Amino acid sequence: MDAGGWEAGLREAQGTVLGYLRRQLPARLAERLFEEAGIPADRRPPQLRREERLRLVELLARYPLPWTGDEGYGKAEVTGGGVALSEVDPRTMESKRCPGLFLCGEMLDAFGPIGGYNFAWAWAGGRGAAL
Repeated sequence: MDAGGWEAGLREAQGTVLGYLRRQLPARLAERLFEEAGIPADRRPPQLRREERLRLVELLARYPLPWTGDEGYGKAEVTGGGVALSEVDPRTMESKRCPGLFLCGEMLDAFGPIGGYNFAWAWAGGRGAAL
């Protein structure tokens, strides 16, 4: 979601800002970004100060994700940790949480050994998302 999408979502959100973020993102990521934004945990969207809202939207839309290296081919595998498969329609690869967003490959929480499985998973998921 881009900055405008986060802005709109925050304007329409019910409950606390942190609760809204937890509904949109994995809980640990939501909590980490919220902590970095320095916003009190009980803050509701209408109570957000302008500078808090701008700081939070900046983190949500443009958080840097540094890459620190890899462990080489000997440790390579299709890794999990992405979007849960239960959150994706397997017929269309469309997100159930964010309609209009189609996912494939390593964006999804799938595991497997090296040897072409990663490519097959990415191609099959990509084809499903494209249809």
